[in-house]
Amino acid sequence: MVLRTIFAALFAGLFLVAVSETATAHRDHDRAAATETVEAETGANKQSGAVIEPSLREVERIPETSVAARLVDWLGRTHPMLVHFPIALFPAGLLAMLIARRRPEWMMTARFLIIAGGVTVVPAAALGWFTGGFDIAADETLLLVHRWLGTAIALGGSIAAFLTWRLEAFLERTAALFLLCAIVIALVVQGWFGGALVHGADHLNF
Repeated sequence: MVLRTIFAALFAGLFLVAVSETATAHRDHDRAAATETVEAETGANKQSGAVIEPSLREVERIPETSVAARLVDWLGRTHPMLVHFPIALFPAGLLAMLIARRRPEWMMTARFLIIAGGVTVVPAAALGWFTGGFDIAADETLLLVHRWLGTAIALGGSIAAFLTWRLEAFLERTAALFLLCAIVIALVVQGWFGGALVHGADHLNF
């Protein structure tokens, strides 16, 4: 009972932090985009001889969009929040699975973590499509790799979760070890691409 309460508190804390960070980041992005637009307009006015200083209202202005476009944008903004769950659950599931090979009482924990990872990885990847948009032809290399690697992780993770749920002895097989290792390695690579999209390809330079 105590462990359940601790886990519930941890998940609630992570959820609140992720929501606040995601909302703040999006507002900062909108403000930066609006500022760049106003600065460009101001520069054009200066070149033409007319100097017009932007007002605070102009900087804060966010373009009006349709309800559907705003819904897609909002759903996409939940992607950074949800991806933390499979990122944490699959490596923890792999570790629990390895421990369970010597201590069988850990097998139930491993099964729970992997099934939970499979449940969360699909919506996390689906919402990534909302974030990146559906115009695949316009993808840059980083976004293209991030998009399809995330889709592959969702497919592999859901397969691992389904087999773990349906086959009680699946995690004892060598195939399960290879599949989980591949998913974890792919998650690490995917994390680099996600960071590169936000902070640039040199974000891990020492």
